[in-house]
Amino acid sequence: MACRTPSVKRVADKTVKAKEQIDKLNAMLKRQHDAKKAEFYKKIDGHLADALVTDAREVTYNSDIKIEYVHEFSLDAIANVVTSALKVAAKAKNTNVENPAMSPEAVQAYTDLVNTVAEAAKSTSTSSASLSFSMNRLSPGLFAFLFAESLSIQETETFGKEAVTATAVYYRIMESIEDIQLQAKFEAARIDYQNLLNMKTLQAGLTDQLAKGDITIDTWMTLDKNYSKALEQIQARLDASGWHPAEEVAGIEKMAAQEVIPVASANHKLVRASIDRLSAMGADYAVVVERSKERLANDYY
Repeated sequence: MACRTPSVKRVADKTVKAKEQIDKLNAMLKRQHDAKKAEFYKKIDGHLADALVTDAREVTYNSDIKIEYVHEFSLDAIANVVTSALKVAAKAKNTNVENPAMSPEAVQAYTDLVNTVAEAAKSTSTSSASLSFSMNRLSPGLFAFLFAESLSIQETETFGKEAVTATAVYYRIMESIEDIQLQAKFEAARIDYQNLLNMKTLQAGLTDQLAKGDITIDTWMTLDKNYSKALEQIQARLDASGWHPAEEVAGIEKMAAQEVIPVASANHKLVRASIDRLSAMGADYAVVVERSKERLANDYY
């Protein structure tokens, strides 16, 4: 059953038409399930091959749907469902594999990641498209995969000016004896750091969406505030871990060298182009322009 945010549920409860439209979105995603699952599994096979893992076996697979207004960024039930499945799978997996370090910090890092992947699927910005799939090595021998797909519907008379989105999140947990020999350290810091990059890419994409007229200034302000708060929490965990970009921690240095510069360059380019468009759109967008310029000046992206 799909989970709905309180605001969407209130609308659905008021009219038969709203309920029918929401049920239609839900049904469309369910019809896509088999094709999207196959796409998800194909991506997983490719990433496991890149990681030199040949003996991976499935511990659990499932999918869930959440329905919400575009502006909403909810740490809702869908993240709890995924992380609960992760905990159950960790307890049930092969006894020859070391127990994963499912610390509260690691679980929180993964909860944030679930929501980032779901947000990426909702975004219309090309910068966010690559974030809708995620592979993470949670501990030696334990992999968690996420994939998200989103559909939206906009009908002013039923839902108001804003679109309602239905997002399907697919998740699969796998284990590998082989991988224990390749990875000796739990990678919570790597997940947090990658998610830091992901959230900043979402913010850059948000400004791009505003400049293209896909969202309103109010939606931008709401989501930018929520994203910034999430980023502060992620950065606080990284600071507490003592990790710094110049240090090698569980392969982060290699990842940084290969991924951070291209991502930052793309975000800079996207935000600069957005600033140019927004500057010509009037005084209502001045706060976005100034905030974006400040971020670029401080190498925020």
